[in-house]
Amino acid sequence: MKCTHCNMGEYQKKKVPYTFLGEHIGTFEGLICTHCGETLFESASSDLIEKKVREKGLWGLRARSKISEVGNGLDVRIPKPLAQFLSLKKGKEIIIEPIDRNQLKIIIE
Repeated sequence: MKCTHCNMGEYQKKKVPYTFLGEHIGTFEGLICTHCGETLFESASSDLIEKKVREKGLWGLRARSKISEVGNGLDVRIPKPLAQFLSLKKGKEIIIEPIDRNQLKIIIE
């Protein structure tokens, strides 16, 4: 099957290590392009990956939050499951820097 990304290589079945949110999930059968390295997972592998990610408690960590006003500054609430995943505690120091006008990067020290 021809690669849908580069349209030059062919897909070959290989075992591929898979990482999610920095955690190694396992090695799964995938299709790898011989030219550009594009990786695709077929339905059975995708289902198994999702199952393993859920078992590790990493599924659904993305969440909406609101900005609040505190004194003369602003406050961002971090949902508890995400705070637990990041090992955040009250009083922990972080660095906040803008990536662009729509994104912030938070570095945990």
